[in-house]
Amino acid sequence: MDPPGWFPLIVRGRAATTYDGTLTVQFRKSPVAAGDPTTYRRMPLGSAAWLDRPLNDAEPSMLQQQMDETDAASVIEALRIDDLFWKFVCRNTNTGFFEVLRSEPAPVEVPID
Repeated sequence: MDPPGWFPLIVRGRAATTYDGTLTVQFRKSPVAAGDPTTYRRMPLGSAAWLDRPLNDAEPSMLQQQMDETDAASVIEALRIDDLFWKFVCRNTNTGFFEVLRSEPAPVEVPID
């Protein structure tokens, strides 16, 4: 369980990523909530959303996570792939970016009819 004030943000592949001691991910704001692993694909490429709602106009479109170069390379590689998603547990710093507590792959599930 994450500490109070930290929430999962789902980012879909093609988001812009850089590494200079800190992983930085820039994304567009999805017009739809991420939902659950069966609905992540509704999000446009290169976008991000909360599980329960889209980002609002006052929220940033960038996140930063402290991590080593090897781990950052894995995230950057994953976010270059259209149908891969990454979950960043983050909070708003109110300084133009989200601070990330931890991150991990966010596997997509195929809904069963």
